[in-house]
Amino acid sequence: MQVTLVLSSLLLAAVVSAYPAQGPESRAVILNQDTEVNYDGTFKNKFETENGIKQEEVGYLKAGPEGPVSVVQGASSYVAPDGSVISTGYISDENGYRPVGAHLPTPPPIPAEIQESLKLLASLPSTPEPIYQ
Repeated sequence: MQVTLVLSSLLLAAVVSAYPAQGPESRAVILNQDTEVNYDGTFKNKFETENGIKQEEVGYLKAGPEGPVSVVQGASSYVAPDGSVISTGYISDENGYRPVGAHLPTPPPIPAEIQESLKLLASLPSTPEPIYQ
């Protein structure tokens, strides 16, 4: 998992550096930055730029059923062209990457009729698997 994260980060850095920087965002000054990387694999990274971009992230290992699990969680925000602030929080662990933000699409609620039919299906006895010859 960690190797995949490192390799994807390096690939992203290579792709980004291949394109010339253009626009005022590419020349934004970093107002403050704090980075801490520990020998046990934990890390913290936090920065803020003059154009309103903010990023905060922590990474650590936690116990899992099959050994240690790498966890990365954090939040980022930026100012959209219309002036609104777009904020996204996230966590990535054994359950995958899960972002949270008011601007992200959400599925519509399940209609009451479908909820009732799912309850009915769950209450029915199971049928045996067919035997194929």
